[in-house]
Amino acid sequence: MQNKVVVITGASDGIGAVAAAELHDRGATVVVVGRSPEKTKHVADEIGAKYYTVDFSKLDDVRKLADDLNRDYPKIDVLINNAGGIFSDREITVDGIEKTVVDCCRTSW
Repeated sequence: MQNKVVVITGASDGIGAVAAAELHDRGATVVVVGRSPEKTKHVADEIGAKYYTVDFSKLDDVRKLADDLNRDYPKIDVLINNAGGIFSDREITVDGIEKTVVDCCRTSW
């Protein structure tokens, strides 16, 4: 992973945080992206990585993240899109988009 830039969304906890540490240990330049400023900063500080906070339910935040990444990293080698959530109730974002589609494969019980 030497000389590779890896962006990991949802990296402020759990699998994303573990992946960030492992890839950093393998020589990658890891970029930590998360929703919680405190948790995201903590994970990034642990491995000496740059970090960004973003709320993926807000398209303005997503656009700003894209602009920031484009400015700071002319080439991204790997994107680990680990950000996600499971919402039991239908929820619409401020931009009018449903947060998740989780029941596409559910059958009646």
